[in-house]
Amino acid sequence: MQKSTSPQTAIPGEESWSFADPVFVLCCGRSGSTLLRFLLDSHPDLACPPETNLPALCAQLATVWSLIEGAPLSGNRGDEPPVIPEPAIAGIRHTMDRMVGSYLSRRGKKRYCDKSLGTARYAELLLRVYPEARFICLYRHPMDVVASGLEACPWGLNGYGFDPYIATTPGNSIMAMARFWVDNAAAISAVEKQFADRCHRVRYEDMVDDPESVAAGLFEFLDLPPAPGVSESCFSAERERFGPGDHKIWYTSAITADSVGRGWSIPTGMIAPQVTAAINELAADLGYLPVGDDWGTTEPPADLRITADESAAEESAAEESAAGRPSPTVGGDRPVRGQPDHQILWERLQAGLTRIDDRFAEQWGECLAETFVTISLPSDPARQATRYRVDLAARTVTAEDGTAELPESDWDVIGSAEAWDSVIDGRTNMSVALRACRLRYCDIGDAGQFASDARIALLADLLGLTAWNLSRTS
Repeated sequence: MQKSTSPQTAIPGEESWSFADPVFVLCCGRSGSTLLRFLLDSHPDLACPPETNLPALCAQLATVWSLIEGAPLSGNRGDEPPVIPEPAIAGIRHTMDRMVGSYLSRRGKKRYCDKSLGTARYAELLLRVYPEARFICLYRHPMDVVASGLEACPWGLNGYGFDPYIATTPGNSIMAMARFWVDNAAAISAVEKQFADRCHRVRYEDMVDDPESVAAGLFEFLDLPPAPGVSESCFSAERERFGPGDHKIWYTSAITADSVGRGWSIPTGMIAPQVTAAINELAADLGYLPVGDDWGTTEPPADLRITADESAAEESAAEESAAGRPSPTVGGDRPVRGQPDHQILWERLQAGLTRIDDRFAEQWGECLAETFVTISLPSDPARQATRYRVDLAARTVTAEDGTAELPESDWDVIGSAEAWDSVIDGRTNMSVALRACRLRYCDIGDAGQFASDARIALLADLLGLTAWNLSRTS
């Protein structure tokens, strides 16, 4: 940043500034942009305030200046003019310089960074105003964005740019959030491809996994000196906490990966196939796991990211398996085959099998030839899931290897260990847990609604959940 001495821009009694190389974060709501803002603002040379909507202001000024200069305007209200006269560009920059320059001076910083939602649509205009501008392209796995949006708006989607999406799919928040992610990720990706030399990609998962390395890469891209320790200093009191942003960060004191993978419980069947296809096309380009038919029906993956090394490792493991050689396993303890790991669930299933009598057989007779698997996900992601294979005909419960392929069964129920415990203890109604996707029923075939209701009721009967309505639906 430099003070300007130009007589055209100087105002008596007022200092004027000119800055040439601002930084703009291209992001969408619920993608971790507030955390990224805190990291950027922690560098001694960077000032990154709460969301200003400055890029949108630039577009508004472009329209006003073009109108004044007699230049043609866009046929669509709100779109920037097709041709922006040079006097308009100079006027926009002068306005921005005066506003942002005083802010930098007050903060004692040298370079301005803006983090406003939806900035990608204004990238070309911003580069016209500031040819030396840089863009940071922030992404997050689509299902985690969906989960975060639903968490942030428990009473209905609003704000964060969600409103037009829920307006067109009013009965399906998941579909609305999926379309929101596709549109925003596609817009950011388009800017990244068009202006590759001006862009630097950051994934939320990388940022929370190794914030110091991500920050170091950012500062190198921005031609700034290193600033080690920003992952801790970013939560200091000097960060501006007033203004739009993620509400959770006000009570955060450390960067963790606790929010990664929360989208595993999202029922992707509520997303239209064409939207899922668009999600997976973008996910492949961004190095994310695709959203397949089995999403959320098994234990969650250890990582939502896919790297070249991991792809090579998977191919190697497949080759070794085909050759009859064991492949190495990664991290965590595994339940020993035949031994209980989630004790209370094991005991309830065992007790339920011993209670099978004439009443039970009459109630669930057509299901008694089936086999199902319960999957309990530990709170510690380093541990493997606990799987119990229940053979109703043989009256047996077997603990399966958590790293092996899911055993053959007619249906499965998957959920966190906490969710299972809460249901078994009576703190959560099983129906509520299923509707909230804390527990997920997965039909291996196509048994239909009546069969799924009967199977869930059978499981409730086995677990001794007397509050469950055991009457059959007919």
